[in-house]
Amino acid sequence: MSLDKQGEDLTTLSGPLAQKTRAHRFLRRPVLTGAAALALAVAAFGAGQILSPSMSTAQQIKTEAPKAAAMLPGFADLVERVSPAVVSLEVVALAEEGAQRPSADDLEGMPPQWRRFFEQMPNQRGNQARPREQRGGGSGFFITSTGHIVTNNHVVEKAKEINVTLKDGRELKATVVGRDERTDLAVLKVEGKSFPYVQFAPEARVRVGDWVVAIGNPFGLGGTATAGIVSALGRDIRNEGNIADFIQVDAPINPGNSGGPTFDMSGRVIGVNTAIFSRSGGNVGIGFAIPAALADRTTKQIIEQGKVTYGWLGVVIQDVSREMADSWGLGSDVKGAMIGSVTPGAPAAKAGLKRGDVVVAFNGTKIEGSADLTRRVGQTRVGDVVRLDVAGAKGVRRTVQVTIAARPSEQQLSQTDPVAGADATPPASPATNVLGLSVGPLSAQARTRLRLPANEPGVLILEVDPDSRAAERGIRPGDAILTANDDEVRSAEELDAAIEAARAAGRSFIGLFVQSQSGGGGFVPLPLDAASKSQPKK
Repeated sequence: MSLDKQGEDLTTLSGPLAQKTRAHRFLRRPVLTGAAALALAVAAFGAGQILSPSMSTAQQIKTEAPKAAAMLPGFADLVERVSPAVVSLEVVALAEEGAQRPSADDLEGMPPQWRRFFEQMPNQRGNQARPREQRGGGSGFFITSTGHIVTNNHVVEKAKEINVTLKDGRELKATVVGRDERTDLAVLKVEGKSFPYVQFAPEARVRVGDWVVAIGNPFGLGGTATAGIVSALGRDIRNEGNIADFIQVDAPINPGNSGGPTFDMSGRVIGVNTAIFSRSGGNVGIGFAIPAALADRTTKQIIEQGKVTYGWLGVVIQDVSREMADSWGLGSDVKGAMIGSVTPGAPAAKAGLKRGDVVVAFNGTKIEGSADLTRRVGQTRVGDVVRLDVAGAKGVRRTVQVTIAARPSEQQLSQTDPVAGADATPPASPATNVLGLSVGPLSAQARTRLRLPANEPGVLILEVDPDSRAAERGIRPGDAILTANDDEVRSAEELDAAIEAARAAGRSFIGLFVQSQSGGGGFVPLPLDAASKSQPKK
């Protein structure tokens, strides 16, 4: 993340490789499952309750006849006006060597016609398969009269040749001006002038319920127009790499719509279609578009300098759960982004931010969570000074001024990734505390494996009671505890003292910062009323 934040498996709508795109991008098993699906179900249930007649204390919502302007609109004039700016893309790329047919799970999620195709495909391994061309499709649209075209990064990221078809039937070759993986946007250029173009509407006040029209190239059917409404705003559907606040629409969009525009009723571009929720790869009425404000800013940078520069704070962050807020004494209603680690020499380090700090506001605006802070910092201009309101584990609040720096390249950031170390099997220990953990001193070998400096405090987790809450929350032998409720711990006795101090302060949870064997670290809240399903063992 721009803040180096710590899934996604949303269907992207098209790609440079037709087979790869369809097999590996949009033809996947359900993408919103488990907690995400439950959250959507709960949200839908809650929305139903708002208008429930059983809520006697609720104020009745008055009905009124629809105004003439609110009646179902016609879209023909709008589509006729803007469609000349929309183009179809054909992308040619080399298939990856040693390509294998999709797994059984992937096949199960495919439409029948694709399933039969891939079941008959030979399963090639190694370098036996010769590289061959594959073709994929996508959409795009002109944003300048001189031939600049916006599309999705995933449509053209592996392209060796890009062919553009205009509404009037002309076919042109395109080159890539620049791409940005974090927003999934790319800008292409074709030779010529006086192209019909459309403009982003970064200032548009998009509302849930507004009519929208999507135009694109679904399944190679160029010039397809569909209509619907804005279903939701501010959707967070990507992983840590993406900083977009997506618009959810129900205008039917399908594979091949990637990179196409979403218009409001004035013909302004309010979003760039990029992904769909789907169980089969086809439209189910849930699509996502990159908002115009972000797309406008990103594409302008690409045109001007060939790349996009993002603001960077230099921290690893996580959401603040109710349990962590309780263990920090912040109150259960506090939201924000909790800092797990700070990159040496980064803006955060220079400003005095440290592990355990919770960023609750950015330039006076409350932070809803780690994704919110990631977006705000990423979209801040390099060199700007921002004001962060920070809460510490002892309830002390302070304001910190931070000068935002340019985010390093992915290669530079990857150099801090953990490395494989020595044997992770720690020595056995006879004592297990009330959290279900047995801990001991951090050896030099363990510090090397966990990428911890010699002066970093902490204790090594030797054993984890399989029936404990700690085990349930993913703590494993070989991990290390660096702090407990923001107090450094260097021994089992100090950890026990921190547990008793939290209980004496009336806390229900204790927040442990755990450095995992994979190299990542984060805060894990463990309950104190029943810290372990088992009692201390000797």
